Amino acid sequence: MHPVRVALRLLTACAALQLGQAASACWLLLRYGRLVDELGPWSRNEATLIEAVYTHLTGAAVLAAGLSALLVGIALAVPRRTPYTRSLVGWALLLVTVSLLLGVVYGPDAVLLPDNQSQLDHLQPLLPLWYTAQQGLTVTLVIVGSATAVVRLSSEAAGEYYLRHDPTATWRGFTSWLDVRFQD
Repeated sequence: MHPVRVALRLLTACAALQLGQAASACWLLLRYGRLVDELGPWSRNEATLIEAVYTHLTGAAVLAAGLSALLVGIALAVPRRTPYTRSLVGWALLLVTVSLLLGVVYGPDAVLLPDNQSQLDHLQPLLPLWYTAQQGLTVTLVIVGSATAVVRLSSEAAGEYYLRHDPTATWRGFTSWLDVRFQD
């Protein structure tokens, strides 16, 4: 399979993974208020943690949706046959990777720091383990998929695809000066 087609499919899969991450974060946000009401009462420290987790979960949902849109844009740029496409895609995927890693550092799991085990057990239903596992798996797969797409786009066949073909060119060159027609 051609490396450009492989890169396009990898980036489309990465965008779908990020969209799934955004959907699960939004689903948690929708049920967050109900869970807070059901699991209460809360201490002052727990209420502070609840607000911080909600804020960071909102940020994670926005980041995942934004990165999904960016990955769709990158995937749409991959088939464009210009000499600058590979460098644009490479820099954009570097931005995606850095954003994903910063999203992990500032994610909702990072602020869930209870004082003891009983407090952790009380707060755990707000941010289930499956969400943490899904977030980690999504970040890993998107970074690996992005790196694989960059490697595939750096192949010689991809270089030929981008540099040696111009479908919009109307002049194919000439073999002799006798082929040149001058206007009078």
